[in-house]
Amino acid sequence: MKIFNVCMYICFGLIVGDFLISPIGVIDSSVLNAVGLLMKGLMIKCVLNAIIKGRSVKITKGDFSIEIIRNT
Repeated sequence: MKIFNVCMYICFGLIVGDFLISPIGVIDSSVLNAVGLLMKGLMIKCVLNAIIKGRSVKITKGDFSIEIIRNT
């Protein structure tokens, strides 16, 4: 979980830095794309860790929802 928190703070720092630093050339969305990919990978890792530990997991995105319920 520590790795997730560190990466989350780095992602937020990149987003804030992207808005605060004046552009030197062409404004590109690569920073936001990289942050999204990093957060998606970390989310998958956290979900897999929760499943391995036997916890229930629920993921919702708009109309899409996944729920993995722990059998006790």
